[in-house]
Amino acid sequence: MASNDRRNRMLFLGLIAAFVLVVGVLLVRRWIDSGPVDLNQASLEKLETLPGIGPETAKAIAKGRPYETIDDLQKVKGIGPATVEKIREKVTVGDR
Repeated sequence: MASNDRRNRMLFLGLIAAFVLVVGVLLVRRWIDSGPVDLNQASLEKLETLPGIGPETAKAIAKGRPYETIDDLQKVKGIGPATVEKIREKVTVGDR
């Protein structure tokens, strides 16, 4: 009986490890596929996926378009240098 319990625990741990691995791979793949968010083209929903950007700030970003540089975001009410630095690697301003 003890060997069956041990075998069942090992099987359970193996299944959990496989599940965590699959979820991790899917999340990384989604992150890679998503690419940077274009501040001049992105929907409000896409803007809200950025760290520190909620619905009202997303609306303000859309209203302030077009942006020449990422630093232009500091002109948006509610966005300061800290927020710009937090999202800098996750955004682009397109061909500009």
